[in-house]
Amino acid sequence: MERSAITEMILQNGMVLYGQPKWTFGKNTCNTYEVFASYFRGRDGKLLPSWPILEIIEADDALTMLFSISLLWEAARSTVDISRRANSNLTLSLNLLPKFAESGYFIEQVKNCLEETGLEAKRLQFEVSELQDLSAQGCEHLNALHDELGILLTMGNFGTSHTNMPLLRQVNFDMLELDKSYAALIPDSKLACRAAIAIQHMADTLNMRMCAKGIENQNQFEFFEEIGTYKGQGSLIGSPMSMDALEKYVRQYALEKGHK
Repeated sequence: MERSAITEMILQNGMVLYGQPKWTFGKNTCNTYEVFASYFRGRDGKLLPSWPILEIIEADDALTMLFSISLLWEAARSTVDISRRANSNLTLSLNLLPKFAESGYFIEQVKNCLEETGLEAKRLQFEVSELQDLSAQGCEHLNALHDELGILLTMGNFGTSHTNMPLLRQVNFDMLELDKSYAALIPDSKLACRAAIAIQHMADTLNMRMCAKGIENQNQFEFFEEIGTYKGQGSLIGSPMSMDALEKYVRQYALEKGHK
């Protein structure tokens, strides 16, 4: 696909957002949702899967900026709208491309978005993949938003690579997201179970919470709940869904404002 066509789709609000819930163990509730562009709408109205388009976007600095800014604003507006209609306090979780975090516009865009959409800073969470490199400037920008505004930071895809372990010394992460490849082996693999428990202990030592991804059955759900994992995500809890379907899910499982 040509760069100009991708630019046009982004500028014409052609991103189709989907959301997936992150369940809070022990509370039987769900107020955190990962939002992402699942499709792009072409000129003819046809929906195009996002993954091949995102590969092109990530390889282009200008497209990365345009896409990242658009996703931030659209996801924030949708979250605030659903939160108001459902009378719930929702936390928006967004995957963050390193080039956006490193840019000189990043902090300004985030602050402007929060101010204009009304999304509370503590209701925004950025996920940084362990598989991506993040520069010193990107780390500095994330720490500034975390320390000054209270924006939440998560290291995603944890346990799939050792290359970005130094990020734990550089970024004030609030949470680790255990890669779904671990849950896929639990509870049948004793080694996978021990590794997950060890990572949970590490998160506890670092004063961080953990989210387990890829939960597809009740045995996996009960395992992570038993070892003290904070949140879980996967098809058992809820598959990626349209924003309309997400609102129905929120009304069913999210705590309402003012709930004690």
